[in-house]
Amino acid sequence: MTCSFLSSNHLASQYAVVVLGLLLMGCKPIDKKDTIVTQKTEPDLAFTCVYEKDTLPPVDPEADIWFKQARELEKVNKYQRDYKQIGVLYRKAAERNHPKAMLNLSNLISYGKVPPIEGKGPAQEVWDIIQKMAKLDISYGYYQMGHYLDTGYGVPADRTKALTYFRQAADLGSPEGQYVIGDIFLAQRLSDKDNPAYQPEIGKKMLACAAQQGNKEAAFTAAMFYKSVEKNFDIALEFFQLASENGHRISASILIDTFKIDTTPKDYYYLAVKPDPERSARYEAIVKEMDASDETAKFPDIDKIMPLPPAELPEWDGTFEYKKQQDNQ
Repeated sequence: MTCSFLSSNHLASQYAVVVLGLLLMGCKPIDKKDTIVTQKTEPDLAFTCVYEKDTLPPVDPEADIWFKQARELEKVNKYQRDYKQIGVLYRKAAERNHPKAMLNLSNLISYGKVPPIEGKGPAQEVWDIIQKMAKLDISYGYYQMGHYLDTGYGVPADRTKALTYFRQAADLGSPEGQYVIGDIFLAQRLSDKDNPAYQPEIGKKMLACAAQQGNKEAAFTAAMFYKSVEKNFDIALEFFQLASENGHRISASILIDTFKIDTTPKDYYYLAVKPDPERSARYEAIVKEMDASDETAKFPDIDKIMPLPPAELPEWDGTFEYKKQQDNQ
């Protein structure tokens, strides 16, 4: 899901003073009637990159079988999916604390694909599931709690409180949480004032951590910061490449023009690289592939297709690894 907190710069400015304390100090206990996990109480200005996969609790083997069975049922044509059985399998796995089963179940309930349990409304059960995830220190539980507090889904909207959950999610390895908070730290200027939470060194670390976990928006935001603010074109190029690898169309489109012969230092997409029409053409092929896949394609083989300069371009047969993986499933 996409957070609305940063969808408009003026939203952050409304909470600018609170942002500084909450984001830099991490999380504090919020409300006694909230059922909340242990949260930070001491100031912590540092950020250590943690990957989400390394913080997840052990998975029950039988629960994992149910989860995989549900995933197989979801792979059929969307008009033929048996959501009743999918819901049954996810519920069984979720009862044994399977992180991805809890996440997928909560999403299906919120989308109206799976009905809530008897006696509860959709928003109530979804909130119960993500609270359970947070109690288990599953980062996505914190992230979703932040998202629902931000948007007011099932609970009164409270963007200030939402920040504490986004920060906790970030510290537990959530790439989505790292992106949301990292983006705030890199915003030097809000719509009406300087941002008191401007902490670019922390922001860069958070975005890099999220990007390394496959968050394409974090990679793109980092690329733009290095390009436009720090004028570090080499690092910007690396992040544009990483964003393209994970299916970010704008990044790949920028790289098409970056390597064109007629690109000059005055151009928006200038990154001080040697012109290379063949590289440009290969990025164009990637953009076409993104369009053909409704922008769901990812390119784990991008560094084999077009490694960044000064590496020479290898021969390429025009195929993509992600399609080969799909064919083998």
